[in-house]
Amino acid sequence: MDPLPKSAYLRLLKHQQKTTVNTYPPDLPLVLFIFFSRVAAGLTLFSFLSPDSTFWSGFSLGCMILATLSSLVHLSVPQRFLTMIRNNRSYLAWEIRLAGALTASLGLQFLSELGGFHRYQPYFPWINWALSVLFLVSTGWAYRFETHPAWKTSVLPLYYLASAFTVGLAIHSIEYSLPIIPSLFGGFLLAKGFLLILYRNHLKITAPTSLKKIVADQERWFFFVFICTDLLLPCLLTLALLIGEESRLLHCVFAISCLAGIFLERILFFWVERPVFFLSSLNNPEFDAKHPS
Repeated sequence: MDPLPKSAYLRLLKHQQKTTVNTYPPDLPLVLFIFFSRVAAGLTLFSFLSPDSTFWSGFSLGCMILATLSSLVHLSVPQRFLTMIRNNRSYLAWEIRLAGALTASLGLQFLSELGGFHRYQPYFPWINWALSVLFLVSTGWAYRFETHPAWKTSVLPLYYLASAFTVGLAIHSIEYSLPIIPSLFGGFLLAKGFLLILYRNHLKITAPTSLKKIVADQERWFFFVFICTDLLLPCLLTLALLIGEESRLLHCVFAISCLAGIFLERILFFWVERPVFFLSSLNNPEFDAKHPS
């Protein structure tokens, strides 16, 4: 006698037991684009610490050129680049436009320090400072997709600003150390920590399954390394600087730690967005009440 067919529920349960939830794969060119562009923007925000410095202007320009090349590699159809940036409704288009404007302005500043456009040289640092702020804000708004609730928050633009200020000051402090720098480090790190707590609260509503995996499950080691490089180690180094342990080595380690934190942050940025939105809704019915769609 043939066995009775299994119910749809039992077949679905068996299928789910064989299925693993994969992370949203981080795109390396996009990771590099955000990494290099944030370093360039951060350096530009503190360019007044090294006025008329051909080296730092060239370094910032080089980072933006690398970021631009990375973004072009990211495009699946590079021939449609001009069509994409003409879309005024796209947040991504505005991010790319501001990145291009910042790259061009940094190039003009670099040329002015080599002797060209000399009469406009005093204006370029202020123009680039404003473009850097606008670009950093745009990177936080560029990924506010309806299909990606974990990225749709106003916390990210503020965090990117705090991160850029920190890494820019850290790199400049290797050469230009001032007594106020440790206090500024402390303020920026407090801001970053507070914004990370706010973002965690956002993820508890929009992506609790992903948050659990990253914070307390199989990927917690990666999250721990990120917290150490982005907050814990910089905090310890800031305390050492505040008590008078002034050393170029400490500033170098601080800068390297911040750079590592940015790279790891970009990986986690993609990991928190997983294809499990229905699970998030089941675990958080209050999210459906706020967002009926």
